[in-house]
Amino acid sequence: MTVALLLVLVAAGTLGYTVLRLVHKPGPTAGGKPKVTATTPATSSSPSASPSATPGPYGQIASRKADPVPLTVAQLFPASFTAGGSKVTMVASRIGRNCSNAVDGSNLQAKVSVDGCSQAVRATYVDASRGLMGTIGVLNISTANGAARAAKIADGNDFVAQVRTKHGPAHKIGQGTGIEQSAAKGHYVILIWAEYTSLKKPKTTAQRKQVEAFMTELLSQTANVSLTNRMLTGHP
Repeated sequence: MTVALLLVLVAAGTLGYTVLRLVHKPGPTAGGKPKVTATTPATSSSPSASPSATPGPYGQIASRKADPVPLTVAQLFPASFTAGGSKVTMVASRIGRNCSNAVDGSNLQAKVSVDGCSQAVRATYVDASRGLMGTIGVLNISTANGAARAAKIADGNDFVAQVRTKHGPAHKIGQGTGIEQSAAKGHYVILIWAEYTSLKKPKTTAQRKQVEAFMTELLSQTANVSLTNRMLTGHP
């Protein structure tokens, strides 16, 4: 299968690299890997430092050495939040040290291993009223440069491994056409996959914007809160 669309999202100042793609991911093949291809031009945005941060664009989170406190599910992912007039609920989460198991795609798996990924924390959220679902993951890389390299490698073949549930709409997350996003924030890589719970392809501009808006909500209402606090204060 092929990537249906390539979109570039210019991030707010604290995200060093971010890209959005619409990808069709079929169910697992006999070899266990989805057949997806993509062409991925590199895109970057210049991060800006906060006046309250230490010198450098990422303040306290330029490296894991400067920011040694491990990530937790509770820090990154609230049980629920409200956005767009809808309640968005976390239905599954996973945390582990094997970062390669938390991503799909051999290039990204190799990169996170080489760049010293020590943790992968993921959560799946469902917005039942709007029919949307998504998995957001945060990878703890040793340095900001390593995180940026990993974010750039993420493409139609390399993305976050969705966390599925045993029942409900998230049982089939990743089997339809979704949009995937990668971003670097300090020494962290943020990966998001989102799609309709119906698994339908977002064909129109309005549908694509709806899925993209949901991804923005996932980022701003979950992981970005704790990571920004770490960046500014040095604490989760």
